[in-house]
Order: sequence, then structure tokens, then C-alpha cells
Amino acid sequence: MRLRSRAWILGALPIILLFTLVRFAPPDGGERAEFAQFVGRFHPIAVHIPIALLFLVPILEGAALFRRQRELRQAAGFVLGIAAVGALLAAFLGWLLAWSGGYQGGLVTQHMYGGFWVAAGSLICWRLFGRSRIAYAVALVGTICLLIWTGDLGGKLTHGATFLTEYMPFAERKEPPIDPTSFYATRVQPIFTTKCTLCHGADKTKGGLRLDSYGRSMRGGKDGLVVHAGDPATSELLRRVTLPAGSKGFMPAEGKPALTAEEIKIIEEWIRGGATPQIAETGGLPEAPKVLAPLTPDYRPQMKIIEALESSLGVLLVPRSQNPTDGLILRTASAPDRCNDDTLQKLASVAGFIVDAELARTKVTDKGLSAISAFSNLRFLDLTHTAVTSAGVKELTKLDKLESLNLTDTKVTPDGVSALATKPG
Repeated sequence: MRLRSRAWILGALPIILLFTLVRFAPPDGGERAEFAQFVGRFHPIAVHIPIALLFLVPILEGAALFRRQRELRQAAGFVLGIAAVGALLAAFLGWLLAWSGGYQGGLVTQHMYGGFWVAAGSLICWRLFGRSRIAYAVALVGTICLLIWTGDLGGKLTHGATFLTEYMPFAERKEPPIDPTSFYATRVQPIFTTKCTLCHGADKTKGGLRLDSYGRSMRGGKDGLVVHAGDPATSELLRRVTLPAGSKGFMPAEGKPALTAEEIKIIEEWIRGGATPQIAETGGLPEAPKVLAPLTPDYRPQMKIIEALESSLGVLLVPRSQNPTDGLILRTASAPDRCNDDTLQKLASVAGFIVDAELARTKVTDKGLSAISAFSNLRFLDLTHTAVTSAGVKELTKLDKLESLNLTDTKVTPDGVSALATKPG
């Protein structure tokens, strides 16, 4: 028992050290010593050891209950001790990989803390083993639940947010994005939205059919497909909307406005052309509305990263409009002294979403302009009262979408500005 107490104290010390590292040296997006990165990359290998051992413990405990074999209970305690050591090692390697390998973001932080608590929980379980059955059982169940949650976060980091649930039975599938300028998006979906989704949308789904997205329209309803690509004659959707008004099966039902001849023609030509989002315009259709191309990709899937950057860097990344493809505005006016060249480097993961950078009176220099040159969708840039020079401005020639540049009270000369005349576009 005295030996066990000493082991407990020795185990608590690395837990305290690990918490100190996680709390006071979190991943900040910076890359550090190559050797640290090399060692940290053993994390994916080491992490499977405590996973296997922790799941083995309740199996041994359960077998001991039914077979009344004392040896199995003793084996469970031994396995639990090895699992605690493995969890500590895996959590340390995970922190080392994140801290040295340029990782950053809310998901990384959650996974890292999850690993810490699994290690701490494993040690607590080992300490409670053979002492209090109830406390031990609660701690073991809690630790395994933490392990599952942390493992799910790890899967999301490695394979994407829907890795665990993507193919789960009856799960809602995430559809690939549709080009907002495509034929389907500009001509077909607006008809469905106006005339069909009141009965065939998310809030009300008659016959198991939803027409509020391309993927759902093509999946059909409980009676099968309603669109047969390339064959309007056998497509139930087209048959229903061309039935005489008031007849059985006519759509839209319940006295809702029927589709116009032009709308029916658009759907018919869409199906005849293959019912894909990409079919070309067909002669004889009414003129298509003009749709502006998106300024940036949709930033919403990256909101956790964006919020984490705002919190850690002291800048604001504000939506330009309610449209998530209109991009973000980088604002620093509330604390310009906090924005410097390193700040811009750390925004690399969201650079493609920034369309307007308000950097007046910040500590940005020519080095920071190299980072700004990667803001591929930047339209407006304000560098008033900064230390940039003509030498650094040459980096901005890489911004082929830049429309407005303010260099008031900088060291940029007329010759430096003339270099931007060679900018594409």
C-alpha cells in the first residue's frame, strides 16, 4: 500500500506538469524546433495504446464478476496502471505536436484538453482501484466517456467534422456546395423555393420528398425518384406539375399557385439536359437573372477558427454582409498597437476570406506585406500611418483583385506606387 501511495505521488507530478504546459504554453500557430515536431508526430501511434487498454479494463472487470476469478480483477488493475502511463505519454506528445507544428484553433484546444483529462482520469481510476467500488466505477465510466469524446475530436481534426457521422444510418448527408451561378441555382431552385418547398421542405415533408436542395431533389421521396436525368417523360415531378389543375396528384396542391408555362419549360429543359447543376442555357427560355460570383468561399465552416483568432490576436473579423460568401473585414481600430507583422502571419488560415483589411496606425511593416500578399480575395486595403515602404509595396502586385489602396502618411514614394501599375487587372 505504501508503494502504491508513492506511485500515486509520482504519477501526480507529470499530471501537474502536463496541465502547466497545456494551460500556459497552448498551441498558437507557430512552428518550432524540428526535433520537437519529429517527437510530437509519434502522438498518433502512442494514442492507440491507452485507448485499447482503457477499453480492456471494463471487459476484465465484467469477466471477473461472472467467472469469479480474482486473477482477472488483478489483471484489470495492472492494465489500468499501464493505461494511465500510456495516456500521460500520448497527451504529452499531442501537446508537443500541436505546440511545435503550427497548429491552432478551438478544435485543437478541445482535443488537447480532452487528452489531458483522459490522462488525469486514468490516474484517478488507478488510485481508486481496490478502494471504493462505486467511486471507481463512476470514475472509470467517466474516463471512457472522455476518451470517446476526445477520440471523436481527433477524428474530426484528421478527417473532417463529419468523419464519425457521415455514413451513420438515417443521418442527414452534407451535400457538396452548388455553384451559385449555375443553371440549377439560378433557374431551377428558385422555382422549387417559391412553389414547392412549403410542402416539400425542412418544416413540412409530404411523401418523404424534399425539394429545398439539389441533392434532396435527386433522392426523391418514399415512392422513389421524381427526377429521371435526361428523360422528362418518365419524371414524376414534371408529370405532376403539368396535370390539369384540380386533378388528383396535381402539384402544387392545396390551392397554391401553379407553375407558369415558363417555369415548367425551365424544369423540363433542366431534366432533358441531364438534371445536373452545370447544364448550359437552352434556347427559348426566358432570360436568366444576373448573379454575381461570390467574393470568397463560405466562411461559416471556419467560424470556430475565426473566433479563436479574434480572441488570441485581439483583432476583429467582421462579416461584410449577411451573405457568407461576401467575406470578412479585418478591423484593428479598437487596438491598432496589437496588430503587427506576426498577427498577419497568424491569419494565414483565414486569409482567403478577408476582402477588406483596415490596418491604419498598426505596427505593420514591409514584412507584413508579404503575409498580406496571400490574402487572395482582398479588395480594399488601408495602410495609413504605417511603416511600410516602397520596397514592401511590390508584394501587393500579387493581389490581382485589389481595388483600393490607401498609403497616406507612409514612406511609399511615387516610384513605389508606380510599381503597382504592373499589377494584373
